[in-house]
Order: sequence, then structure tokens, then C-alpha cells
Amino acid sequence: MDDLKERLLRRAREMAGELEGLARALHDQPELSGEEVRSSQMLAARLRDAGFDVTTGQAGLPTAFVAARRAGAGPVVAFLAEYDALPGIGHGCGHNLIGTAALGAGLLLAGVLEELGGEVRVIGTPAEETLGGKVLLTEAGVFADVDAALMVHPGVEERVLVDSLACQSLEVTFLGRASHAVAHPEKGINALDPLLALFGARDALVRGSRPGLRIVGVITEGGMRPNIVPERAVGRFSLRAPRREILEPGCEAFRRMATALAEAHRCQLEIRATDRAYDEMLTNTVLAGLYRDNLARLGIPVNDAPRESMGSLDMGNVSKAVPSLHPFFAIAPPTVASHTREFAAATLSAQGRAGLLRSVQALALTGVDLLASPARVEAAAAEHRGAQGTASP
Repeated sequence: MDDLKERLLRRAREMAGELEGLARALHDQPELSGEEVRSSQMLAARLRDAGFDVTTGQAGLPTAFVAARRAGAGPVVAFLAEYDALPGIGHGCGHNLIGTAALGAGLLLAGVLEELGGEVRVIGTPAEETLGGKVLLTEAGVFADVDAALMVHPGVEERVLVDSLACQSLEVTFLGRASHAVAHPEKGINALDPLLALFGARDALVRGSRPGLRIVGVITEGGMRPNIVPERAVGRFSLRAPRREILEPGCEAFRRMATALAEAHRCQLEIRATDRAYDEMLTNTVLAGLYRDNLARLGIPVNDAPRESMGSLDMGNVSKAVPSLHPFFAIAPPTVASHTREFAAATLSAQGRAGLLRSVQALALTGVDLLASPARVEAAAAEHRGAQGTASP
């Protein structure tokens, strides 16, 4: 097995130029969530040329795809590709590297598939930054027969044990009645007042909820001119919590609070979800151990101390369905924040290119470990079953 892994490592180094070129091409022409036509076609075409069977448009997502290659009996190992960008920032979350890493690992593992047996898939998962493409793909059963779902994410540290916050985004609209704000304020109904009150009341809601609930928001509409009573006010809120079982009652309490404020201010109320709810990430420790060992083979230490800050991942929903892994790899110093132009530039830096290569290598080597050992696959599955058995509904 060591000889096979060494061959894979050499082949990855030979592919480095191609992979860097792909990451740059995705970077230079960023596409927003749900609009990743060129990006998904570029990845799918390369996989099709390598002998993968490619299907597109899963779960009603035109830019989603599943590319698969099989050789004999064996488990299904899937590498997940993201490729959507951020408005005004481009690939400030590094999804150009995520898509490239999944493709590179898929190509490497496919190259030794005849020696191992099993199936390798590269699954294109669009719209991570908005509606949560993986949520829709999970609900559509795309991962139903997958034994292990693996992906990587650029960041500012090497981390294998990753958790995340459950998340639900809501848009709240208050509707009132316009009037002259100075001459006839009593004839209007101010829609901005209950929205401002909702921002003020959220702190009390958080204090009265189970620990860990967070609510952040922005006002997207608050009136047209100061001398017109605002007849429409809109806020967008992101509610997050360590677990879905804390998030859901928090969302219900938030809805009740908005309803009470609408009634108190004589406004109509509309609340809609702007994305699908994200589950918290459940890192499979069997997969994490394999990946960590392969990073050690490459001479890369990791930091798996408890995380002090985190966001939300639609990979969390995948992790509730199948054994999953979502490690981070460093492409910039800790002073660089994600979702910035500086982070987008770091994806093409020397550190970014080095991080991409070792991530492709570690992903592919972990795939080898799984295809070569049914016992490891079953151990990952057993842990997943146990976690699901103890998870709250």
C-alpha cells in the first residue's frame, strides 16, 4: 500500500500545474450561487474526459453534477466540490480551491481504482453561500449510497476536527401605511418601528433561550424619505446555534416575538425562510484519524483544539446522512479574514498553491485507505450510526 500511496503523491505533484491553472480560472471568472454555469461545466468536462460518467441537474439545481467511476465491488467514496463566489468579492471564501481539490482527488483515486475496487465520485454542490445546495442534494437522496463524503476548505490553520453552527436565515417584512411624517403622522402606520423594536428585543430573546443561540441581522428596507412614514420595512436575520435542537425553538420564539410586535404596532407581518436550515457539522472521527495520519505522512501538523469561532456549513446536513469529513487547510496567516478580497487573493498565493496540493494528496490518500479496507469503512459507518442514535430529533 505504501508503494501505491507514493505513486499517488508523485502523480499529484505532476498534476500541480494543471490544478493551479484550474483554481486560477475559477478565481478569474467568479460566478455567484446558482449561476455557476461555466464553473460547473469546466469541472464536469475534465471529469468526463477522464472517463467519469457525469449527470447534471440534481435536486432541481442546474449547476449541480455527479461524476462517477467504478471498478468492481467496493465502497463509494465521494469528494465534494464547491464553486460559487461572493458578490463584489469573488472567491473570498476559497471555493475555487474546494472545487479544484475535489476534482484533483477524484482524478488521483480514479487512477488506482482498478487496483483497489470500488467507486469514486466527485459531486458538484452549488450555492453553498446562499440556499445551501448540499441540503437540497441530501434531501434528494444524492448521498444515500455514499460510504464516505469528503471535502476540504481553505482557512488560516490546519484543522481536521471541525464543528459548525446550525443555521436558519429568515426575512421579516412589516407592512404599514404611508403618510406625511410631519403633517399627518397619526394617519400613517410606521413599519420601521416594529422592525427596530425587533432588533432591540433580540438580546432579551437570546438571554432567555438555551445557551448558544445567536441572532444577527441587517435592515434591507427601512423607508424612502424621512418625511414619509415608512409603509414597508424589511430585515434579514441569521439565527444560529450549536445544535439544531437549540436553533428550532429559538426560531419559533423569534417568530412569536415578531408577531407580537406587528400586532402592537398595527402592522401586517410576513416571514419567510431565505435558505434551507443548516445542521451542525458532525465530523466522523474515523475519517478524521485517517486524514490526520495522511497529513502526518506529508509532514503537516494540525490544530484540533476546541474552536473559538465558527460559522455554518451546509456540509452539516450531509454529515447527518453519511460519514463525513470537512477539514480546513491554511492558505493565509490568521490576520486575514475569510469573505474578503485579501482571502480571495490568497487562494492564488504560494501558500494557497501549497495548501491545495497537500489537500489533494491527503484527500486521495484517505480515499485509498477506505477503498483498501472494508473494516475502516464499517468503523466509520458504525460511529455514524451511533451518533445518529444519540442525536436529538
